[in-house]
Amino acid sequence: MLIAICDDNKSERAALRKMADKFFGDIGCTAEITEYADGASFLESPERKDTKLAFLDIYMPGISGIETAREIRKFDDEMIIVLTTTSLEHALDGYSVDALSYLVKPVEYSEVQKVLNRCMKRFGDSMRFIEVLSNRITTRLLLKDIRFIEVLRNLCLIHTTTKTIKCYCPLEEIERQLSSSTFLRTHRSFIVNMYYIEDMAENDFVIKGGDLIPIRRNDKLKIKQTYMDYLLFLLRGGV
Repeated sequence: MLIAICDDNKSERAALRKMADKFFGDIGCTAEITEYADGASFLESPERKDTKLAFLDIYMPGISGIETAREIRKFDDEMIIVLTTTSLEHALDGYSVDALSYLVKPVEYSEVQKVLNRCMKRFGDSMRFIEVLSNRITTRLLLKDIRFIEVLRNLCLIHTTTKTIKCYCPLEEIERQLSSSTFLRTHRSFIVNMYYIEDMAENDFVIKGGDLIPIRRNDKLKIKQTYMDYLLFLLRGGV
């Protein structure tokens, strides 16, 4: 896993790198860490396209951390961005670039540990997949790309961010394969990835793209509460 640290303060870069090295060493994982003295250097680097996590200091000379993050989002929606700062004055700007978190300087190892644990959970889900047989071909589908799943008679339709896969498989079997807290069975014929829910109506969830996912009438309150718990989990720092 490639990680970038962008900070004009050399000693602070070194300290953050040391803490990241300790974290990955403690969990038995390896990570390649690259350092940059400013955002422009990172944006121009060949490693940029393979970077999975970037620590960006907000207050850097030239292009700021927020501006660097905005440039990143023009070509990469998946890279995890963590902003480091001496002040939370620009905290709201972090939402516009989908920053995972903030680290307030002087950075403590316990805070780095929390952030990297969240990152590892996201990386784990991003690499998980299910396998389905479609047109006699076994197809792998990343969990993070599945928007929702529906059953029409005996046909199962798996709607991803780019296509719809058709297969003949019981929804219960696919549900067992998913085994992720981001998926919610809303109806006997529907499973939705809560990450893609944009709104909650009286009898449906509205997901990105405009599709309506029905909510089972008998368990409406329980299903809606599960989604609200998911939102609360995210607000408390879950991923």
